[in-house]
This record gives sequence, C-alpha cells and structure tokens, in this order.
Amino acid sequence: MNDNELKKIMIEIDLIINQLAECSFCKQGMDLKSRKVLSELFELKIRQACQLKQAEVKKAS
Repeated sequence: MNDNELKKIMIEIDLIINQLAECSFCKQGMDLKSRKVLSELFELKIRQACQLKQAEVKKAS
C-alpha cells in the first residue's frame, strides 16, 4: 500500500470515527482528542499490517 492509498483509507476511517463520535444513542459524543487518538491508532495498525505483509513476501522470496 502506498501513501496515497493509505490517505484514502484514512479519510474513510475518519468519516466512520466522526459518525461514531456523534452517537445519538448514548447522547455523549467523543471529544476531538479521542477522535484524533483513534484515528492515529487505526493508521498505526494499518502501517504495521503492511509492514508484516511486506516482511512475509520478502521471507517467502
């Protein structure tokens, strides 16, 4: 996955996070700091998954 693909995925994830943050069920939205932390966590996990996949491909070669 390249940086452009990651950016597109992160935009979609941020949209989902924002929808979850505006929860009408519990009437308590998520604050901006929590949204940012959650977004950073998703990005970190996606990057880690890509690194693992690349390592597996190199190992199999």
